[in-house]
Amino acid sequence: MNDISIFFLLFLFTFASSSSSNNIHKCHKKQSEALLLFKHNLSSTSYTFGYGCTDSYPITMNWNTSTDCCIWNGITCDRSTGDVIGIDLSCGMLSGTILPNTSLFNLPHLQTLNLAFNDFTASQIPSEIGRFSNSLTHLNLSFCGLSGQVPPDITLLHKLVSLDLSFNYFDDDDLKLEPHVFINMFGNYTNLEELSLEGVDIFSVLPTSLNISSSLKLLNLDETGLQGKLPHYIFNLQSLETLDLSGNHFIGDIPSKIPANLTHLTSLRLSYNKLNGTLPSWLFTSPSLEHLSLQDNMFSGNVPFESFALPSIKRLDLNNNQLCGQIDMQTFRQLTNLIHLELSSNNFSGEWELDTLLSSLTNLEYLDLSYSGFSVTTKNTNHYVNPGFWHLRLASCKLKVFPESFRAMKQLQFLDLSGNQIHGQIPHSAGEIGRNGYIFNLSHNFITGLPPFQWYGLGELYMQSNLIEGPFPPSICNMSRLEFLDMSHNSFDGVIPQCVGNLSNSLTMMDLGNNSFQGTIPNVFEGFIQLEGLILNGNRLEGGVPSSLSKCESLKVLDLGNNHLNGTFPGWLEYHPNLQVLVLKSNNFHGNIQPSFAVKSPFPFSFPVPFPSLLVLDLSHNGFVGQLPAKYFQNFNSMKNVVKDNTEPQYLYMGGKYYSFIVAVKGVDQDIRRLFVSLTIIDLSNNYFERGIPEIIGSLNSLKVLNLSHNSLYGRIPDSLGKLSEIESLDLSWNQLTGNIPQSLAGIKGLEVLDLSQNHLVGRIPEGTQFNTFPVSSFAGNLGLCGFPLPKKCIYIPQKHEDKSGFTWEVVMLGYGCGTLLGLVMGYLMLSTRKVKWFNLIADAGEHMILERNKRRYVFIGK
Repeated sequence: MNDISIFFLLFLFTFASSSSSNNIHKCHKKQSEALLLFKHNLSSTSYTFGYGCTDSYPITMNWNTSTDCCIWNGITCDRSTGDVIGIDLSCGMLSGTILPNTSLFNLPHLQTLNLAFNDFTASQIPSEIGRFSNSLTHLNLSFCGLSGQVPPDITLLHKLVSLDLSFNYFDDDDLKLEPHVFINMFGNYTNLEELSLEGVDIFSVLPTSLNISSSLKLLNLDETGLQGKLPHYIFNLQSLETLDLSGNHFIGDIPSKIPANLTHLTSLRLSYNKLNGTLPSWLFTSPSLEHLSLQDNMFSGNVPFESFALPSIKRLDLNNNQLCGQIDMQTFRQLTNLIHLELSSNNFSGEWELDTLLSSLTNLEYLDLSYSGFSVTTKNTNHYVNPGFWHLRLASCKLKVFPESFRAMKQLQFLDLSGNQIHGQIPHSAGEIGRNGYIFNLSHNFITGLPPFQWYGLGELYMQSNLIEGPFPPSICNMSRLEFLDMSHNSFDGVIPQCVGNLSNSLTMMDLGNNSFQGTIPNVFEGFIQLEGLILNGNRLEGGVPSSLSKCESLKVLDLGNNHLNGTFPGWLEYHPNLQVLVLKSNNFHGNIQPSFAVKSPFPFSFPVPFPSLLVLDLSHNGFVGQLPAKYFQNFNSMKNVVKDNTEPQYLYMGGKYYSFIVAVKGVDQDIRRLFVSLTIIDLSNNYFERGIPEIIGSLNSLKVLNLSHNSLYGRIPDSLGKLSEIESLDLSWNQLTGNIPQSLAGIKGLEVLDLSQNHLVGRIPEGTQFNTFPVSSFAGNLGLCGFPLPKKCIYIPQKHEDKSGFTWEVVMLGYGCGTLLGLVMGYLMLSTRKVKWFNLIADAGEHMILERNKRRYVFIGK
């Protein structure tokens, strides 16, 4: 090519470029102003709202009047007209309120609007959203903090191809969608390809048929409150690629006939419903399926794994069902693309050799066979494992040794080997695995020794219920991120080292109970601002309660029972606003228990009353003296007027585990595996308390268990105890209580256990539905009681007048130690002759044979 030709070509190219640039329109001024006004009503934040952002930055920072809005971050314009057609501010670190008349409505050609992963907390979707009806094709308002009702006008956006309103809530107020609006979406969105409403409250039954667009590729209705029978027509959508109906209340089964048009389905998620029946074989032969998630349903029967022809499958979740059958491990070895496998909590059978499985599934990163019924073995010959393996659960799999192959799992973050049969010393190499691990559970085995840990990034470590001996492992003190530590029910000994103070920045729960630790509790808890549970019960600890615990304002549970601790009651604990359980039982504490109002609260915003949140107070088996702490009782607000909740029971959860403890009921220890938040308990038994039972206890009308037995209490049983309407167990035995049993106690319908034995009570045992069920032992040792269930019968004698001698015949107990017939005769003579002076000698025979003057008098007849 000669020079003239080259020059000519360059001329044409320059001319074409100049013409093209002249046709590019800049952003219209009104649209630029609308965008700047939208920015003005918001502010930039220093945080990311939501977890789906990998690249966040303050996206509107370069928006200003000196530049064309078409080159602003997140803005797309039509090059030929200059109209703003796209806004993508996702992960833009924005916060503020979306106004009902937002200036975005001044962008009439807007086709795409994405505001996902920003903080528009408490905003609502503007009711005039329908103004975009002629243009908008893609709308994403997920993870924005929106709440309130989705406006009906959203169904006017008939050009929508994609709509995402997922994960919106504010203060537990989810975004809501009226059922009729939801149904109209399917009828109006004729071009819809993607609909994601995860977490939006719909609470409706899907109709028997829906006019769903044949172009629909993604339908996500996870956790929307939908209910009723699973609609089978959903499986006939020929373009469907992803279907997620998890977390609802669907019943019924999965259709057993192979859907003819379901050839593009890659993800099927029906987890957390109430589906039942057997699993159809087409689930395991679908050529495109990559993700099958059916966990937490009620599927049963054998699984047709023999027809497995899913080379594309990457994730399979069948855990928490009632599936059964002998499963050959060879079936899974051909699934070479498998990344995630969960078969836990089923009734399978079969023996799986772990090393063979891991070496076959070279892409596997997540495996859960816990409680599946499988027996897992290891030859400890193959150490190959996918270097990206990070999650392994083999709880209750009859595993007998610690697999050597685990040493290759350098990225392991979660390991659960609990409930197996692992014996002896954990190999030294195990201390090196998963240095970035977060949760390791070795509990409920037969482990006798541990290696030096190098799990410095660990967040949770569970070693309870083993046979581990020796001192507290010092390497634990180097786990600066440790939140939950459970070493209970072992044979650890020695002292609890001072270095546990190194865990102050992270530790939420520490359970060292039921070991053989000695010495004093280290006074190192000043900086433990996150500590919710400290359990040291069942050791040999001495000394007092460390005063540094007074700084632990998050403390919920303090259990120091069954040790050799001494000193007086730690009254400074009363100002802990969150303390729900205080157990000091079976120690050597002594002295009076009275509120220490003079002590200044260590917390600047603490509650003005002592123990405002207390649910369990167990001070039994100590040496406390004096009066019962009435002033404490009157402030136990968590034991008063608790509103019953008809939802699922709630348990006391303190940092990673449910609180369990033992409470004595009628002298028998009851193991409470999980403490209901409604199970309120006061146990002050086996001390040296004296004087009377305070009337104020009757105000604790949500109390479930009251045990004041084995003290030196005297006086009457307060009638106010009949106001304990929720009481289930009442033990006042082995005291010196006198007088009658209050009739008010017979009105407590839920009273299941009553023990008033070994006192000086007199009179007739009240009659009532519950009282008629109590055994003789509930009233034994009270020589002045009569009536059912005791063999001593009572006869009612109305009071009329007194004899001139001043001795009233109605108060005499007749027949005690006499035959029944003789007692009846003597009683008859007294009633007919009115001469009772001669009976004074009998009455003086013992103080227990004289009753107090009452409105009603009784005569005892019988043995």
